Amino acid sequence: MPPKDLPGFYYDVEKNRYFPIKGPIPGSKRPLVSSSVSCSSSKRATNGEFSNPYQDHQMHQASRRKLLKSSELLQVREIHGRSIVSNKYRCNFEQEYQKLQASYPMVWKYQNTVGVSDGALEQLHGIVQTPKGLQLQKFLTMGSMTGYISLYEVATVSQYFDYRFECIPKPIWSVRNPKTCDDSGIAGIWCLAESLPGFSSSISCIKKFSGNFSDTTQDGSSFRHAFLTLHMMTTFGSGAAGGSVYILNLHEPLDLILSSGSLFSHISQIASFDRTIWTADCNSHGTQAVIGTNLGATLINLETEEVSWFYRSRSDVFSQQFIHSGNVVLCGQRNGAVISVDIRQKQSRHKLGRNLNSSDAVFMSSAVCSLVALQSDDNYFLASSMDGSIKLFDCRLLQRGSVQSYAGHVNSHTRLQLGVNPSETFLISGGEDCFLRIWSIKNGELIFGEKVSDSILTTVCWPKTGNEFDGKQKSRKQLECCSEYSYFPTHSWGTWLGSPDGLFYMHGT
Repeated sequence: MPPKDLPGFYYDVEKNRYFPIKGPIPGSKRPLVSSSVSCSSSKRATNGEFSNPYQDHQMHQASRRKLLKSSELLQVREIHGRSIVSNKYRCNFEQEYQKLQASYPMVWKYQNTVGVSDGALEQLHGIVQTPKGLQLQKFLTMGSMTGYISLYEVATVSQYFDYRFECIPKPIWSVRNPKTCDDSGIAGIWCLAESLPGFSSSISCIKKFSGNFSDTTQDGSSFRHAFLTLHMMTTFGSGAAGGSVYILNLHEPLDLILSSGSLFSHISQIASFDRTIWTADCNSHGTQAVIGTNLGATLINLETEEVSWFYRSRSDVFSQQFIHSGNVVLCGQRNGAVISVDIRQKQSRHKLGRNLNSSDAVFMSSAVCSLVALQSDDNYFLASSMDGSIKLFDCRLLQRGSVQSYAGHVNSHTRLQLGVNPSETFLISGGEDCFLRIWSIKNGELIFGEKVSDSILTTVCWPKTGNEFDGKQKSRKQLECCSEYSYFPTHSWGTWLGSPDGLFYMHGT
């Protein structure tokens, strides 16, 4: 007898029980606004017609005319608060404001950054010793496909340390209002004179964990940041010389004034493998790391450095993501499977038929190259595959397939990274056609799609504290006020983008 339909619940055949459906599924409601704009943008982006920057800007200007004007947004915000109500639809002011920013962003390229950020990219903070005492500084950590790690300080002017050179940002196209570009507050980055050690194989992943800047006390005593670097052999799948796991610990103050091996003393190797390392992720507490290899996935206790296998597979694990709870890991594989594994259970070897979705696995049409679990609701995650598919899944409804898809992405064989903004409203990724595209996570609308680089944008780093790059030191209170929902004139969102051609920075207008 088939199970009865109960309002607010769904029935899992394998587990033979009902589960509550909590909240609406993202993307279940499609707004009527600018649907034609989204369709035309998707077709143009797919066909690669955004070749002229000025035509691109004109098109996005025309798209915005079909949306509410800025003056109308401000008026309805003052009258109705966050809600914008008309005869045809109801929407949120904050979301419309962010969409306006994302539809026409500005992009800068940093000089002297060729070949330094195509492997991995991450922003972090560290405590450094200066002539004025301990200070919290902002750094960019970049890994290259040639096996080098670079550490750059993000600052407007050189302060206390010994630098090799400054990387100055330049807009990739001319803007009609030069004052907008000059007043944007984009900071330069300074390459430290002391370089990090080079490795014999490519840098496959950089992850920061354990602590956030907003949680730091004023004296910095509770601050602890580290990045996890994984390097893999360029001969993929060879077990002769596998990958290793290193940690750069910036918990102790970094003395860059002397420039005499200070960085080397903060680096330690915690594990090595006789197999290829493709990816890694850390839990939110900074106590565990998961490693994706060509033979499955391993778990590393970062406190004891103990290594254990929690998932074995004949298919390479290309991408991994901890669910926010820290007990479940998503593993994206070469064969297109996305497996949900509970690391508290015994070691498992999943045997799934091709295209056979179950309660803990789903199959995509090609190799899974990137996974992003949403922090606002850990039931949902984004996945992209090497045939250009990007989809949103609900962990509770994996057997039903995706709940949202995102059209226009171009990929055939490259491991391209997905990026999500801190408020989890936008999805960003580079394509093999050298285009950069931005989608709305909620409804799948393609908001932006233009060619910004002469090479593929492979890495993405979207900081989590609003407007990061004005080059000024901010107190904890200022950072808390500068959230993504601020309406200050200087507020904007921004993201770092890495490619073989160099480092890019993008933020909304």
